Amino acid sequence: MDYPWFKEYDLCGIPRTLEPYPSIPTHGFLDQVADSHPRMGCVQLGLEMTYREVREHADRLANALAALGVEKGDRVVTLLPSSIQFVVADSGISKAGAVHVPCSFLEARDTLAHKLSESSPKALICLEEHLATAEYLKEFMAAPNIIITKLDDYSGWSTKRAGLPDVLWLTEIIDQAAPRPPKVEIDPARDLETLLFTGGTTGLPKGCMLTHRNLVANVLQNIAVFGPVTKVLKGNINVIMGLPFFHSYGHCIMHTMIGGMAATMLIVPDPRDVKAMLDIMHKYNPVLQFGVPTQFMKMLEEDLHAARVIGISGSAALPPTVQEKFEESSGGGFVSEGYGLSELSPVTHFNVSTNLRVMGGRKGVRIFNAVLFNPVSIALTRAQAKLLGPKRFGKMFTGIISFLAKRSRKSEEARKVEKKATIGIPLPDTEVRVVEVDSGRVLSFEELYREGKVGEMLLKGPQRMLGYWPEPGKGLDEEGFVHTGDVVKMDENGYFSIVDRTKDMVIVSGYKVYTREVDDILYDHPATELAATIGVPDPERPGSERVWVFVQVKEEYKGKVTEEDYLNYLKEKVAKYAVPREVVFLDEMPLTEVFKVNKKALREMQIKKLQLEQAAEG
Repeated sequence: MDYPWFKEYDLCGIPRTLEPYPSIPTHGFLDQVADSHPRMGCVQLGLEMTYREVREHADRLANALAALGVEKGDRVVTLLPSSIQFVVADSGISKAGAVHVPCSFLEARDTLAHKLSESSPKALICLEEHLATAEYLKEFMAAPNIIITKLDDYSGWSTKRAGLPDVLWLTEIIDQAAPRPPKVEIDPARDLETLLFTGGTTGLPKGCMLTHRNLVANVLQNIAVFGPVTKVLKGNINVIMGLPFFHSYGHCIMHTMIGGMAATMLIVPDPRDVKAMLDIMHKYNPVLQFGVPTQFMKMLEEDLHAARVIGISGSAALPPTVQEKFEESSGGGFVSEGYGLSELSPVTHFNVSTNLRVMGGRKGVRIFNAVLFNPVSIALTRAQAKLLGPKRFGKMFTGIISFLAKRSRKSEEARKVEKKATIGIPLPDTEVRVVEVDSGRVLSFEELYREGKVGEMLLKGPQRMLGYWPEPGKGLDEEGFVHTGDVVKMDENGYFSIVDRTKDMVIVSGYKVYTREVDDILYDHPATELAATIGVPDPERPGSERVWVFVQVKEEYKGKVTEEDYLNYLKEKVAKYAVPREVVFLDEMPLTEVFKVNKKALREMQIKKLQLEQAAEG
């Protein structure tokens, strides 16, 4: 079938399919890069560690886990921030034939207890500061193996340890084990690499059973959608990893940077530490920065004049105004956006239009691909990159990209191709179906781009999970599609835009209010730091809802803008039925552990408030 997005594939040099996918375990990526790019690796807290050294630590950890009784198919939980420890643990668990269950130490104990009750792990690896939480979770484990570490165990300075009974130190068991992982036969298509729990924003978290094949496929899909430039960049660049590895997005990008890009990862353990990211930027000249929208928002508060980096945002919607301001404030950097969900490993879409604009539009891309990305030019550029090294090559490459980005902003022709506020086009081999929300009728792509119809997006592909733990097929429809809950529209070139989530869509007297669209309008207001639109049941109209808006205003606007100002602003831009009943100012917007605005918490808070008010009146 000739999909609408194939036009963009052919223009950008993206293959229409990547089949057949290699039959390798996920940790095979680390083994490959350790041999092929021995100078590349990880940087954390002043420590520079090669992938060859990371592999040895992972091999030793796999041996140590086997000695503790961890066998093929057993689960191992980690409660770790983004760190070298996480990278070592992920590959070590995989080499032992076990299943990695990454969890967030920011979650409530009850949530963690649910995840451990479901997965019954034989071991838990965490930071020393979370030992009390680990001890609490022991009763939900299949074996009481607690392994602890300190963040600065992998740092440029020495560290002291407290003498703690009944626990194992990660670095000690690694030092004591031989670098010989157990021999385990892995079937990449059937054996799980990760049991990744969903965020639980609409109920209890569900465990997504992700196989080695799922993750390997998604790594290769991510690289393919970047086009032929990756042939130049592979093994030659540094990248900032300022996102949680325990989250599906961070976990996938970690694998992609190791296995697909062979990049040195500049790891920022605290994703809120924007200043650390900027310091790293100045020292290592990274080409890419992976983060979440709130990080790019926070960076706007700093001096970005010298920031020349290609930002890739995920996990939540990137407001177009943030994208625009980042490019205006930085030294020529820009931000692109992707989309995914845990059930799909997670990446399914990427917005290539920003890259098209930077390269001068559709005509410019054809010239670039013909002149710079032919086999001879690629070989010459790679040879030059090897001579320069990642820091100097990164400075040269980002300098060129910054010049192109600035120039393209002045070109009307180039700007026409950019499609902001879209999640982009599907990755190779990703199947997309769109159905009417009310009837479930499958909409043709022609109905989407010619008639402007919208519907819920369904997805499947080689990166799709086996199902929700522990039952293969659970969470999939009869044809194997995952129902995303996202209402989308699509244009003639196959770019998808999220209109709303089905659970966030508000019904006001039969009219549908797409809260995502209202949110985007709120972010256009100069006073908005963070914003969220929700619906709550209307007690006066059964079956209908009321619209409520929550805003966290920027510090410099506090006391200078009122709720009434926002109401008047929205009355000019949205339909009457979409005007909120009230605008509520918050000092601090509730966020999830991956820094998404937590609409579930806002909805619960507002419903509880209304119930108390009704009780007081009655």
